[in-house]
Amino acid sequence: MLLAENADGVVAGYAACSAEFAFWDARDHLHMDCLYLAAAARGQGLGVALMEGVTELARELGLEQVQWQTPDWNEGAIRFYDRLGAASNPKFRYALPVERPAATSFS
Repeated sequence: MLLAENADGVVAGYAACSAEFAFWDARDHLHMDCLYLAAAARGQGLGVALMEGVTELARELGLEQVQWQTPDWNEGAIRFYDRLGAASNPKFRYALPVERPAATSFS
């Protein structure tokens, strides 16, 4: 996890990443699971600094790509990623709930 601090040294955001293998691309990459920056800290270059840290981590791990997802309604994030030069890949993300087995009681 990478942390971003504001000028006062207060943590204002983070990026959570892990190295993963993408079967879709048949190669390893750095998966950025979450990038968060507090609203009050936006527009100060901290998001760009976090992304630079993410790409540097990928470089240190010998990975050639960072991958992540963002919801289509998160227009601010999409504009930010577009400004960085990131390319989006169209796909749908699905979630299938798995029912838990009924609890058994022991007498």
